[in-house]
Amino acid sequence: MYTEVSTSTPVSLVFPPLWKRIGASLIDVYFIFMLAYAMVSILPESFVDQFRLIIFGLAVLYDPICNSTLGYTFGTFLFKVRVRSRADTTQKLSFPKALIRFIVKAVLGWISFLTIHSDSMRRAIHDRVADSVVISK
Repeated sequence: MYTEVSTSTPVSLVFPPLWKRIGASLIDVYFIFMLAYAMVSILPESFVDQFRLIIFGLAVLYDPICNSTLGYTFGTFLFKVRVRSRADTTQKLSFPKALIRFIVKAVLGWISFLTIHSDSMRRAIHDRVADSVVISK
């Protein structure tokens, strides 16, 4: 079930259901693990310990970099949803807002999604903190 909200502009926004957002998140987690595994597999064993911090950093920065540059991650791309600024849904999030959004999402985990059904724009806690909205493409 989709929720549709009219904005002051002639464009009507469609907000994806919870299952699409959770599915996209699960795909992103799987994608990050596979990417990290691939990196560890190709590195010589002596380098793995030295590159752990770099691999962790790439995993943490994946979501904010993708959302601030592309407006989506691999998972949200597959589910045809996009992360945008709430103030102007034609704009992607800035990197600082995307980073804050990711940190809150990572700290709260699934708890962050509890507010989706009580918000007219289906925003999770991490969306509210970052002033973002997730829309269907």
